[in-house]
Amino acid sequence: MHHTKRKMQKGFTLVELLIVITILVILGVVVVVLIDPAEILAQSRDSQRISDLAALKGATQLVLSNALPATGICYSTNPPETTTNPDANTYVSFPDVARTTAYVVTATSTRQLADGTGWVRANFTGLSSGSALASLPMDPTNTLTSGLYYRWGCNYNGSKYQYEIDAALESAKYKPGCTVSGCEDKGALDGGNSNTSPSGTMANDRYEVGNNLKVLSPTAALL
Repeated sequence: MHHTKRKMQKGFTLVELLIVITILVILGVVVVVLIDPAEILAQSRDSQRISDLAALKGATQLVLSNALPATGICYSTNPPETTTNPDANTYVSFPDVARTTAYVVTATSTRQLADGTGWVRANFTGLSSGSALASLPMDPTNTLTSGLYYRWGCNYNGSKYQYEIDAALESAKYKPGCTVSGCEDKGALDGGNSNTSPSGTMANDRYEVGNNLKVLSPTAALL
């Protein structure tokens, strides 16, 4: 009887512990491969970008429908895609850094202000009905070299305000040329022109929203 109790009270042997640890490690690797946390984070950032552009689109529509002056904010050309300097009134969300483009950039300290001094120069707080935006959204990554930033541009052709906002998407589910099952290349399917020159990079094939998807130049800058 006492001999049996002593056998039951013995702990795991070293070999048994190593087997258990090995099994746990294998299971952990399988879980990481199946879940792909990096892709989940990328999809989360893309979801924020899609939501941000929807909010900016709605707010821009409100501001422009309230007769925003054409001079200054909106570049006046008809049609906008034929302008000799298509980036002249392209506003970008990344901070003021050394660059080779004619993008309009804003200091870090003020870039999220929605009163006309932020990275979009339209005043979203001056509407008679209230503020269209409390603050300007920015890309979760928001760097020029990655191509992950927002662009906003508008045009006034003498009778109508035209505007466009775009962003690059990075996840396997949404990115340019995606091939995984169930993916959606939103940049190629949005009806815009940024998937034409050339497709397949974050600088081009961007996700576009607005009432004229040719206001912004097809190619975004990557330095």
